[in-house]
Amino acid sequence: MMQNPYIKKLVRFLRSHVLMSFIIYGAAVGVLALALWVTFQFVKPLPPGKVVMVTGGEGGAYYAFAQEYAAFFKEHGFELEVRTSKGSMDNLAILADPDSEAQAAFMQGGIATPEEHPNLESLGSLYFEPVWLFTSKRLRIKTLADLKGRKVAVGSEGSGTSHLVLQLLAENGVTADTANLLPEGTDQAVPELLGRKIDALFVIAGVKSPAVRGLSEAHKTVNLYSFDRAETYVRTHRFLEKLTLPQGGIDLMRNLPAQDVTLLAPTANLVVRDDLHPALQYLFLLAAAKINGKGDMFAATNQFPNDQAVLFPLSDEARNFYKSGPPFLMRYLPFQVAITVERLKILLIPLLTLLFPLFKITPPAYRWQIRRRIFKWYKQLKKLDMHAYVLTDPQEARDMLEQLEQMDRLVLETSVPLSYTDYIYSLRLHIRMIRQRLEKTAGLSVQDTGHPAD
Repeated sequence: MMQNPYIKKLVRFLRSHVLMSFIIYGAAVGVLALALWVTFQFVKPLPPGKVVMVTGGEGGAYYAFAQEYAAFFKEHGFELEVRTSKGSMDNLAILADPDSEAQAAFMQGGIATPEEHPNLESLGSLYFEPVWLFTSKRLRIKTLADLKGRKVAVGSEGSGTSHLVLQLLAENGVTADTANLLPEGTDQAVPELLGRKIDALFVIAGVKSPAVRGLSEAHKTVNLYSFDRAETYVRTHRFLEKLTLPQGGIDLMRNLPAQDVTLLAPTANLVVRDDLHPALQYLFLLAAAKINGKGDMFAATNQFPNDQAVLFPLSDEARNFYKSGPPFLMRYLPFQVAITVERLKILLIPLLTLLFPLFKITPPAYRWQIRRRIFKWYKQLKKLDMHAYVLTDPQEARDMLEQLEQMDRLVLETSVPLSYTDYIYSLRLHIRMIRQRLEKTAGLSVQDTGHPAD
């Protein structure tokens, strides 16, 4: 019965050294792939291409800075969507809402405690936010307690201004029961103060803000209050800082103000959710260093961002950033390339750990398997040789010659790489030596066997 040629080819392939190569080296590749897969489970995925950030109103400093951050993100291949809000307190509520899409926000220091929001982290303080108190010229006050019975704009609801001002006023006995506290922002309150409809207003803004400059220029009808007890406030509220606005700090030509003014200031904080991708946290920090590190009237160059007066605990990335600067790769490579290489670096750890032993083990294992194919015949050949050495029966010698003939054919069909062919022919030479001894015992001539005599 003829054997199917396809089955014959299949059998030959199953016995070939090529299949053995696939098995041994494939097993090595499989081990590496498994190690990479296991490692990949512990590596964070690539950062999303879009981040949502909440700020204050469109006319505020938070919104202006967020636009600069958005441009920085765009330069590095990411989208920062900026959404407006009522202010710091509103930002806090939005960011703390688990159903909100927002992952980052600017917030004023001192508006909450870490225990109230364990899922929020700080990336640092960004700049001072001075507290300004402008009063009508007709009103003479020495302390905040003198605002009792007055109409005072304390900032719009949901703003950090309102939260801080109401706290400071309450410590001086000025509450809704003792004064007319109006929840109005600067857009509404400034015209009212200039029109003498209210007695005072609080604003938290920079030196260059239109509200501060406009009210300072109206110095004939408006006074800028100096917090003479600022030292007490900063010691009782650790998130506050004592600042000095020097004479002429607002306008040198007009000498505004005409004397040094003491101000209080919390710091603006960059707050994120604790699940924000580490790479995006570093991108925020790099943006802050570029945008908020320029300095202003109250801060030296590169004084911000920093890890002082933070609203929530620093994230691990922020802590590393302030301790050692940005990761090494981000200093010299484009951001997208750096985060990709950083991921590959983590994946390379198991790869390099396994490559060396696999390189040491796999080739010898392959060589051992190839030589094993050849040397297994030597075990049988040695047994036949020892038996043939003492053999005297011609018929038994003929039977052994048939075994050697079959062995010789199988050896010749053994699949080995060309570099191992010398082993095959060396084995066949040894088979021939034993065959010649058996032929003598069997009484066979060259004509009978078809093999030449040595």
